[in-house]
Amino acid sequence: MALTRRTSRSRFTLVLLILTSITLLTLDARNFGPVESVRRGVLSVLAPVGDAFGGLFDPVRDAWDGATGYDELASENDDLRARIAELEGQIASGQAAQAELDQLKAQLDLPFVNEIPVVRATVTSGAIGNFDQTIEIDKGSDQGIREGMPIVSGAGLVGEVVEVTGGRSVVRLVSDPAFQAGVRKPGTDGLGVVRGQGDGGRLRATFDLSAELAEGDLLVTSGASRSQFPPDVPVGRVTSVTRDETALETRVELETLSSLSDLTYVTALLYEPTA
Repeated sequence: MALTRRTSRSRFTLVLLILTSITLLTLDARNFGPVESVRRGVLSVLAPVGDAFGGLFDPVRDAWDGATGYDELASENDDLRARIAELEGQIASGQAAQAELDQLKAQLDLPFVNEIPVVRATVTSGAIGNFDQTIEIDKGSDQGIREGMPIVSGAGLVGEVVEVTGGRSVVRLVSDPAFQAGVRKPGTDGLGVVRGQGDGGRLRATFDLSAELAEGDLLVTSGASRSQFPPDVPVGRVTSVTRDETALETRVELETLSSLSDLTYVTALLYEPTA
């Protein structure tokens, strides 16, 4: 009971001091001079109380400041990430534009074309995965393109035309398993046959055992009689050579010189093989 009475008295004293300080501060704010010394005394008495209450709310204040500071930091980070994404997009766009420009320039001077008439075309539909080994171009019979005509890029052979309408053509890529062409190593007489392997950049050719081939050799179209491909069009570069004594043949793996997965511009060779 005595403890309860002392607690009630302490609370009453605290309330009284607070009310007195408010009154004195109000009078002081109105320039009531005599209360100056009393005000200092009251404030010194209440200082420990204010410190205690201030310490009580410090964690709340710190939490609030931390929360608001975190929001500002997160916002700044979001802005920074957005700017980085924008710059990366500009760089990627520039690289894509540069790649297209390089392809377009490469179509203007094809050393293996000689006097063959050509038609420049844009790829409108690319190959979809490893199962679709065709592309479509925006030129067709209206421009003189016929089935069987070669399609090339600045790097070399891309494929052959297999379907034509007035303003469109479907091209079978060299990577298609149904594709085949006569090939040889420049400066030699040995002839081989190259076939697609269903892989965007991998081909296989077979020669007889007498063929002298090595890794890194360039293979070009042979231009043999009645071939639908003119001679000396680059096809690929040898990556491995295997001689099979039992089958009496030399098997050659090669990679295409043209990047078949990202073609933008190609050239149709209006080539008609001689009878």
